Amino acid sequence: MMKRTVLLVFAIATTLAQAQSVQDLADRYDRAYASERYELALKTAEQILDLYPESAWWQFNTGTVLARLGRTDESIEHLRRCADLGFSGLRSFEQNADLDPLRSDERFEEILDQVRTSATERMNAFQDKAKRHDPLLYIPDRGSGDRLLPIIIALHGTGMDGRPMHDALLETAKDQGMILVSPDALRASGNGFSWTYRDESEWFVEHLIDRMVEEHGGNPNAVYLIGFSQGANIALNMGRTHPSLFRGIISICGHYESQVATLDGVPSPFYLMTGARDNWRGTYAAAKRDFRDAGGEAEIRMLPGLGHQLPQGRTALREFKKAFLWFERVHADAEQAP
Repeated sequence: MMKRTVLLVFAIATTLAQAQSVQDLADRYDRAYASERYELALKTAEQILDLYPESAWWQFNTGTVLARLGRTDESIEHLRRCADLGFSGLRSFEQNADLDPLRSDERFEEILDQVRTSATERMNAFQDKAKRHDPLLYIPDRGSGDRLLPIIIALHGTGMDGRPMHDALLETAKDQGMILVSPDALRASGNGFSWTYRDESEWFVEHLIDRMVEEHGGNPNAVYLIGFSQGANIALNMGRTHPSLFRGIISICGHYESQVATLDGVPSPFYLMTGARDNWRGTYAAAKRDFRDAGGEAEIRMLPGLGHQLPQGRTALREFKKAFLWFERVHADAEQAP
């Protein structure tokens, strides 16, 4: 019995150590890619693939960095393996600028068609589930008349559900007289959910906007998208790919990656909020530059003393009020411009 116990403890310790090692490698890959050290990013991705050769996601990452390095045939090989493993992250294939050198290659088109087929099957199942989902919801009193209500769509981070976002933003919604809708991402991750696929997230946000407009008197011209962590990354992308949908975006502790989404016109106004000790705070400087270069408006707000976390209580009410005042100034200035 003692021998079995020792072996079990050893096996668990080995598994935990391996998981920690993979997370360390994934973090190293992200840092290397963000700092444009592509050879190191490739080496790191290949190390992860040695451990998990059946990982469609790391086949994709390896193929992407190989495309960036101009190693086309090797890139195609990994991307084909990614598709054969059932990868259905269509937006990753369609919008990642690092794959642009491959888009005229017939082999890439074949792979893309395979991914589209997988994505269609996945999306149909997701939409059925999302249409039955009842997100956390706050609807203010409309008062007399038919006043349309501004809308906040709040997206949580990985492993969370809608409750923390709803709690952090509820007093702001009451103070501003706004609808607040805080959905779960629906794909299980840890004790919560994850926004695993961008096409699902985009469709879900648009679906929720339509619901708020049709069922609760929401104003389609006054929609604010607020996300934390992974939810912030969805917001960072949607403000570029669907800018006409939003009067403003608040991304909290996001990780900006310029290459993962195409810009469709002038981006939405972005209020880039992050903890002063958050590991990815430095990416917001690039986001602000890119959004302004594209003709948009962007503001960075560093929250003193905070790391990768949501503002809460009075701090949240104060900080979100600042953000909405900034949006109003941006739109007022735009209206007064010649």
